[in-house]
Amino acid sequence: ETQHQVTLTKDFYVGVFEVTQKQWERVMGVWPSYFTNANYRDSRPVEQVSYEDIRGSSAGAGWPANNAVDADSFLGRLRAKTGLTFDLPTEAQWEYACRAGTTTALNSGKNLSYVLECPNVAEVGRYLYNGRSGSPYSGGGDTSVGTAKVGSYLPNQWGLYDMHGNVWEWCLDWYQSELGSSAQTDPWGAAGGSNRFYRGGCWGCFARYCRSALRLGSSPSYRLYYLGFRLVRAVP
Repeated sequence: ETQHQVTLTKDFYVGVFEVTQKQWERVMGVWPSYFTNANYRDSRPVEQVSYEDIRGSSAGAGWPANNAVDADSFLGRLRAKTGLTFDLPTEAQWEYACRAGTTTALNSGKNLSYVLECPNVAEVGRYLYNGRSGSPYSGGGDTSVGTAKVGSYLPNQWGLYDMHGNVWEWCLDWYQSELGSSAQTDPWGAAGGSNRFYRGGCWGCFARYCRSALRLGSSPSYRLYYLGFRLVRAVP
């Protein structure tokens, strides 16, 4: 990747954990996840939720022009319940929170020993080689297969868990393959596009996909059993 300098001027809170299945159900009244074992719903991250499920496909598609969301989206209902302006992180906010001051491939301060299987990744998150034993596509299995209970691995220096692996995490920005090397302040991403970013890797990924710097994106309507999210909130 091409490194570039980013300055963030606005303080923000970020979720210690990825949003869980139980939290989604408390807001939306449904259980959308592929991993359906009821014994683990309280603590597994929600997945099979799209950017549009989280923010909406109408008003929620407006970022970066504004931060509005659809009233019937997850964030629309959560904002109404709490009176707080929760949202997804920008890509810059996500990487800043993930790294917690590190410049290595992983937020533990370690790099990869190999691009496929790596014990350093296994310390900080659920990925291919510690999450697909047995029958990996059995949605009714326990947390030894597929997604792990949030907080099962080492946190970064700021106390944030699962920034590497478990589920990919949606970000606000439109996907753009190259950001350039120029310095940016509070970047909001491209003005438009066809895909939205997600970051962090997942339970089915090789080690190299779980690096702090890895950037991917998909259609805002995309749902799969490895896509979830975490929340942020700007400090008033």
